[in-house]
Amino acid sequence: MSSASVENLAADVQEYDGSSNMCLELALEGERLCKAGDCRAGVAFFQAAIQAGTDDLRTLSAIYSQLGNAYFYLGDYNKAMQYHKHDLTLARTMGDKLGEAKSSGNLGNTLKVMGQFDEAVVCCKRHLELSRELGDKLSEGRALYNLGNVFHAKGKHIGRVGHKDPGEFSKEVKSCLQQAVTYYEENLSLMRDLGDVAAQGRACGNLGNTFYLLGDFAQAIHYHQERLSIARQFGDKAAERRPHSNLG
Repeated sequence: MSSASVENLAADVQEYDGSSNMCLELALEGERLCKAGDCRAGVAFFQAAIQAGTDDLRTLSAIYSQLGNAYFYLGDYNKAMQYHKHDLTLARTMGDKLGEAKSSGNLGNTLKVMGQFDEAVVCCKRHLELSRELGDKLSEGRALYNLGNVFHAKGKHIGRVGHKDPGEFSKEVKSCLQQAVTYYEENLSLMRDLGDVAAQGRACGNLGNTFYLLGDFAQAIHYHQERLSIARQFGDKAAERRPHSNLG
């Protein structure tokens, strides 16, 4: 999940009236608490910041975005969706394309977890379209990865994976998994161009899992071996365990 930082916005703003100042101070404390891992307390401060009020739409957008993320991590997906929708509306009102891209992506992730896959695809495709329009490669990479995740989750959901052997799913399930492969491969190619090795590892792991479900074990092994090789480069033991387990 990505969001604007209230702290970064605070540095840009020179003058505030009393209520806006109070709003910003409460939001900064909410952001600090969420970063420290106490999302529940952070939410209380963000809610208080909204009550204090501000005329600065960028600050309000950042608060909505952070609230959406905090509720997501707390597992309250309905509230997360509500705040990411508020953020999306504000970004469009301000004509903030990067903000719209981020909020579309966050909303897509939330809808995916709620099992609303078709709506999630629409949001993630908007994220991808805006990222490409802006020439933001990192944002484009996130959008491709998220789209892969949505199609992977949709395929697993329709196929109820535990009930069938790999490769024996319906055409609809295979179509979803193939689309997941397409987006993961695009993500992997972009991450190679950007030299982001950790992100390449994540893409390889997901490709290995998706090819396994498609019954293409040779490709699954290829990607899990690549995932293992990358994990070893980082000396990441936890990341090494997963491909070992998957290869087994």
